[in-house]
Amino acid sequence: MDSKDMMKRLVEPESVAIIGATRKTGEFALNLVQHLLAYGYTGKVYPVNPNASEISGVQAYHSVGEIDAHIDQAVIMTPREAVPGTLKECADKGIACAVVVAQGFNDAGDKEGKELNRQMKDVIRDTGIRVLGPNTFGIANGFINFSSSFAQIRLDKVPVGVICQSGTFFHGFPEFRLTGKGIDIGNACDIGFIESLEYFEDDPQVKVIGLHIEGINDTKRFLETARRISLKKPIIALKTGKSDRAAKAMQSHTGSLAGNTLLWDSALKSAGIIRVNDMEEFYDIVRLFTIAPLMKNNRIAVATYSGAAGIMTMDALQGSGVEMGELSTQTLQKLKDIAPPWLHVGNPVDFWPIMQAAPNQGLAMRDILDILLSDDELGGVMFLQLAFVDRTAEGLRMFLNYMAARFPDKSFISAIPGSSDVQCITGLQQDGKHVAYPTPERAARAFSRLWQYSRLRNGF
Repeated sequence: MDSKDMMKRLVEPESVAIIGATRKTGEFALNLVQHLLAYGYTGKVYPVNPNASEISGVQAYHSVGEIDAHIDQAVIMTPREAVPGTLKECADKGIACAVVVAQGFNDAGDKEGKELNRQMKDVIRDTGIRVLGPNTFGIANGFINFSSSFAQIRLDKVPVGVICQSGTFFHGFPEFRLTGKGIDIGNACDIGFIESLEYFEDDPQVKVIGLHIEGINDTKRFLETARRISLKKPIIALKTGKSDRAAKAMQSHTGSLAGNTLLWDSALKSAGIIRVNDMEEFYDIVRLFTIAPLMKNNRIAVATYSGAAGIMTMDALQGSGVEMGELSTQTLQKLKDIAPPWLHVGNPVDFWPIMQAAPNQGLAMRDILDILLSDDELGGVMFLQLAFVDRTAEGLRMFLNYMAARFPDKSFISAIPGSSDVQCITGLQQDGKHVAYPTPERAARAFSRLWQYSRLRNGF
């Protein structure tokens, strides 16, 4: 079977057999049948449990061989010692791919685990069945209300495809559900980064690809694949295992080797992948690319409520590749026309005195951003504003959405520090028109990463 067809069955299954399905119910039962019903998954579900005739109201089967129907995917939730034999039964049934949840193979380090891993790979080689895992959450697909994870997660239709080696990434953050489609490759005994990247390559529902990398087996082919795909979609990577102790812990987790961090930096950059340093930056940059257009150049203007915040932003941009642009003569004149005579107008633009002197502060703010966003010599605009109370946060959200809609092709990012920043930032992300961060430093970092990818795509 073609690899992309196989991955389609894995990520978009129309039918799934759950082998080793539990009869327990309740919040902490890890009942996948119960989860799928709660998600609203509309595909066929076939629980397999030798001791049950039904699970959560769904007919159960004593073995996968009893199921008289086509099955796209099997989720194997048995103990590790039963996995090789169960895989063989699935292959004999004609099932193309399986998710193996169990731990304790190469990651365990014991003799029995290594032998079971060898047996599992023998079944894959001899039968052609493809395997995701072991030690995996499997798949999450918010577009069809499906997840093979034993833990119940929230599913959303966000245009992000995540390929990871930890189910942590399926959960995301309070402000932003990180995963629209997720593939947890776990220990990657078979299906890995390459097949997963190729699936997302032409997926119209995915605008940006996020990678969590502990280790990769076929690095050369991975980089070749990523280099091709990065010219179509941004790829953001968090490579963990930098310290010696982390690398050792990682080998216990997935059985992978970390490799030299400087080599990884160079290799990922050569493939057009944006490497980030931590979970916060991973989250920031992935969500940036779900909304922001590319930059036409590296010169930005900053409109700020505070001169001090403007200076912080200038410091944050130092060495980032993004510059505080010189405002055009026309732009300067337009700003001077609405500013009090005593105000020195430059970049950053201190908008607070302009607003205070204006008869209508809302119109003054709109005029300032109109002037800056209309300047063709600028590649982007950063807006720094406070959201003092909930009511102000909602008004600010509406205003920023309005401005972003007026200039959809201009790179426009906000920083909103203050007590209501999370409410406003979350609302903006849900609206999908404008991206904002809680600090000027994080907004500056986002511009830096946006310019890094814009250079790749535009051939600068």
